[in-house]
Amino acid sequence: MPMERLETQIPATPAAPQLIRGWLRTTLATWQLDGFGEVTELLATELVSNVVKHVGRPMTVRIMRQQGSIRVEIDDPGDDVPVLEHPDSRTEHGRGVLVVDALADEWGTKVHPDGGKTVWFELDVATGHAEAHDTDD
Repeated sequence: MPMERLETQIPATPAAPQLIRGWLRTTLATWQLDGFGEVTELLATELVSNVVKHVGRPMTVRIMRQQGSIRVEIDDPGDDVPVLEHPDSRTEHGRGVLVVDALADEWGTKVHPDGGKTVWFELDVATGHAEAHDTDD
């Protein structure tokens, strides 16, 4: 299967997470991967919210489908990379990357030499997709 790829640009506003959830939901339904919408939306929301909070500049969100996996990437002009923290129960913030680390099959950050970065995550969809769309009785 060749890789399919879509991308969109969104402003760094409080509405950005909601916008990206709707865009991902539509894309995944088109690809018949809507069973992965909740986890994909949650992880993308965490990363987009980080850009809104820590960078405050427009971003590009990209989703790619390959055989057996989907990958979501968020490009932003900031240089600070996300840090995996383990906050205690009294801390209100700092769990977003922990959620990404726990639920994504893989994730990472690529810092660009000319500035900015791409934060990405991948989900293995082969097993779940086959089970969700099995037509055998």
